[in-house]
Amino acid sequence: MPGMIRTTLFALSAAALTMSASAEARHRVKVCRRSSGTAGLIAGGATGAVVGHAVLGGPVGIAAGAVGGAFGGRAIDRRITAHKRCHYEMRG
Repeated sequence: MPGMIRTTLFALSAAALTMSASAEARHRVKVCRRSSGTAGLIAGGATGAVVGHAVLGGPVGIAAGAVGGAFGGRAIDRRITAHKRCHYEMRG
């Protein structure tokens, strides 16, 4: 009989520890801030304008290169910096 009581107490304490650990894990939330991509937008636009002028020439080449470079630069900037802006917070 004492062995059965000891086993029951051990099982109950293990269950209590498991429940408190899982309840604590449920309140950890991964929070990520996204970069606006402004630096990539400016750098991509400037680079795109230079490349567009060299490839197509004239104002149409400059405008097309600037627009394409701006979109590409912004996307690259947001993708590269996204993983650096995440952290875990305890909520509850």
